[in-house]
Amino acid sequence: MSTDEDNNFRRAFETAVAGYSLQAFSEHQITQLVNHYSMLRRWNRRMNLTRIIEPEEAARLHYAESLSGARFIGEAASLLDIGSGAGFPAVPLAVARPDVRVVALEANQKKSLFLREVKDDLHLDNFSVANARLESFDWSGYELLTSRALDRAETILPSVVEHLAARQRLMLFCAPELVRVIEASLGSRVAVETHPLSRSDSRLIAIFSCAVA
Repeated sequence: MSTDEDNNFRRAFETAVAGYSLQAFSEHQITQLVNHYSMLRRWNRRMNLTRIIEPEEAARLHYAESLSGARFIGEAASLLDIGSGAGFPAVPLAVARPDVRVVALEANQKKSLFLREVKDDLHLDNFSVANARLESFDWSGYELLTSRALDRAETILPSVVEHLAARQRLMLFCAPELVRVIEASLGSRVAVETHPLSRSDSRLIAIFSCAVA
């Protein structure tokens, strides 16, 4: 049964989709995202998944921002979300691109349990969860890596970029400062393209790949 919060989120999501100039979503996809938001609210009462929980903020800063990355997936068949947390951007991207195999990598056991419940509740056949740290996880088989709110990102991500294979890309949702840190660390060994996020002066999408010699 829909709650007032769910209905408010649905309206806020539709507004955010228009504001971010995103693709149209089917009723089934919107319902999946509303259900994820509903689960997020319930679980957030007993564990710290996110501080952004009000419908308008969540629709804009979590869901619309995550979905802004869908246009950069391209022909990638597999996606690994590093430090997925509450499922951003992994869950919205899995909903938007059911043809892509999406894996949420999350070291925290309780957050991993939440994500597995999300998979079952939303019937996301293309979505799975790996409860592991990046350092002990083999990410060599994924065409696209993503990260949005990784702890110690400035320390961890330069090494990830440095070890990208020729066919791999890393898509970050971040502030410009993180891009500068990675570029300063790797210099000419890395290629990066940046795309501003709608309605944000402080965040962007940065896509890293190996520099072509």
